[in-house]
Amino acid sequence: MGIKIASGGFLTTIQDMGRFGYQETGMSVSGVMDQRSASLANILVGNEETEAVIEVTMMGPMIEFTKDNFVAVTGGDLGAKLDGKPMPRYEAVLVRAGQTLSFAGMFSGSRAYVAFAGGLAVPVIMGSKSTNLKSKLGGYEGRKLGTGDEIGFTAPRTWLP
Repeated sequence: MGIKIASGGFLTTIQDMGRFGYQETGMSVSGVMDQRSASLANILVGNEETEAVIEVTMMGPMIEFTKDNFVAVTGGDLGAKLDGKPMPRYEAVLVRAGQTLSFAGMFSGSRAYVAFAGGLAVPVIMGSKSTNLKSKLGGYEGRKLGTGDEIGFTAPRTWLP
């Protein structure tokens, strides 16, 4: 599989660079709030810059890993912890099945980004994996992530190119 959400946090969604070309129909672009941080997270784990990430807002989720994979956390310092110990930001980290990623709270900034090597297995809708909360589409069932949600990895890696 990949990950299981043990706690959803304040507002945790799946986002990419956005959904373009549908604005004339009333569909908003959506996408990450901080494109630079999301791009850097993806680069660190060997993904295309446009791959979907988890966008963590203010109070983060608790994520249990059910499969080994490299991850990177960038953006605001929300106190990322791996099994209760500080996790480095702006660095690819190999996380093993059974480990838990959590966030302690806001130290600086309000959004952090978590990228997973190989990407998240969620559907592409209108050219994007981004969650659009108002339209209830994209991401994980068109809503924020919550307790018990499970998301697979598309192509997890335990090595980096």
